[in-house]
Amino acid sequence: MNKIIYTAYLFLFCLTAVFAQSQVNDGGEGVFYTIEEAKKEPLNVKVLILEHQNFDKVPEALSQFVNIEVLSLKGNSLSTLPSYFPTLVHLHDLSLAENIFSVIPEELFKMPALKIVNIYGNQLTEIPEHITELKSLYRLNVSYNKITKLPLTLFDLKELNTLNVSHNMISVLPEEFCRLTTLHYLYLGHNSITQVHHCIAGLTDLSLVDLEYNDQLAVLPVHMESMKSLRLLNLKGTKVSRGDVERFKKALPHTMIDF
Repeated sequence: MNKIIYTAYLFLFCLTAVFAQSQVNDGGEGVFYTIEEAKKEPLNVKVLILEHQNFDKVPEALSQFVNIEVLSLKGNSLSTLPSYFPTLVHLHDLSLAENIFSVIPEELFKMPALKIVNIYGNQLTEIPEHITELKSLYRLNVSYNKITKLPLTLFDLKELNTLNVSHNMISVLPEEFCRLTTLHYLYLGHNSITQVHHCIAGLTDLSLVDLEYNDQLAVLPVHMESMKSLRLLNLKGTKVSRGDVERFKKALPHTMIDF
């Protein structure tokens, strides 16, 4: 595998996801970067970026921004959300990344319009079963936490396109995950997964599967050789044999395989 080519493909996938996540243009109409500026035009706030501002509580003024659609509170010291949060009914893209949440806040599950939730780099130990309340969820990133298992209700999300649970403590990927038939991007790297169920081959829209550094993973189901939509398969740091990798390369000539 040409590492440079693989890295370039991975970069393009990630870049596409970033641009799709939110259409935020510097200086664009409705885009604000401080509470002070946003408070001057509360009804015009559509995008609010409050990253790395040393907040330990969400500013009360946020309740005024009833038309907000995109909010980033990344890189603060938040562990809770205020009770008024679900009144932000137009909010569909939320980042709580790199804070100190130990649980996913209950307030989020009262916000069915949410499509994108980034809560990576916190202290989560689980994904609550009522994640299924987020029926419009399109992209979920809970990487870099301490999650040990995935709730079966997660796999009932009918719109989920991207699931990132990398850098956690997950040992079992239950068969039920194959209910995620809309999934395009699956990030499972840096966990403790030992096997992948053969039903993964039924996820016919999957373009990317990242399994890197699941260091006890030794065998992939032969059924994966039929996954013609797969473009990136990352097996770096696993125990999958070179012979198996070569077989997959032959069966899937359009798939970039990192090993």
